[in-house]
Amino acid sequence: MILYPTRNTRRIAQLVLAIPFILVASALARIPAKSDSSLQPEDLLRQAVANEKLSAKDGYFAWTDRLQKPRGSVTKLMVNTPQGILSRTVAINDHALSADEHQQDEDRINRLLDPAKMRDKAAKQREDQQHIERLLLALPDAFQCQYETAQDDRNFHLQCSPNPRFSVPNYESQVLQGMNAKIVIDREDLRISRIEGTLFRDVNFGWGFLGRLNRGGHIEIIQSRVTGKHWGMQRMQLVFDGRIVVVKPLHIEETETSWDYHQVPNMSVAQALEYLRNSTAKSVH
Repeated sequence: MILYPTRNTRRIAQLVLAIPFILVASALARIPAKSDSSLQPEDLLRQAVANEKLSAKDGYFAWTDRLQKPRGSVTKLMVNTPQGILSRTVAINDHALSADEHQQDEDRINRLLDPAKMRDKAAKQREDQQHIERLLLALPDAFQCQYETAQDDRNFHLQCSPNPRFSVPNYESQVLQGMNAKIVIDREDLRISRIEGTLFRDVNFGWGFLGRLNRGGHIEIIQSRVTGKHWGMQRMQLVFDGRIVVVKPLHIEETETSWDYHQVPNMSVAQALEYLRNSTAKSVH
């Protein structure tokens, strides 16, 4: 899976880079692969990870994104451009924006017409991409996997646990040492279609001084082919507790759903913002 850093990924990456599987939309270059279970599970996972590498060849897409937290939800229209990802808020708690909320959102997106502000936004998105790329590349070495007994004609099902021989190269990968995961790989495209991970023990960062994620934290991500050969994230649920910098409590509880992926032209920032203003969100299928 590849990441287009959206509104929640920057925040989570800053929380001691704790969550390894924050993955959002995009289909990328595929490599030839054997699609049978004679492959070792780690080799199959390695090929699937290779198919998630970042690439500009897939074009540009727009989609709708809804983030649900305990205190409410926010729905946004999203579009990726060569300059970065842009968004427009279209609903709060599933209701249309008030006049004041609409103006605040207009002020927010209009600030991105300043090239310096857009460059800063794009730089932060690239930084997040780099964090997650390192995590993705680590998966086949960080996990030891086996095929589940129950398989089906469309997917491979892997059960994965930490590899005790894995030498952690960075903070991003450290969380993998405390996580068991179920990974589903699409047989036809060799893409990761589902990851469900659970922390079976506490994970400390920086000997516990930078932060900790508590045992029982859970993540589930589902993606699929959404238009043409393009793969996109459809659902992501995060539930984690812990601490940041020793004393600050951490609680993440949110469900993000994405839908209505469709290809768009290569647009400038001004064109993309105008596109967002003239677009409407479709209901979830």
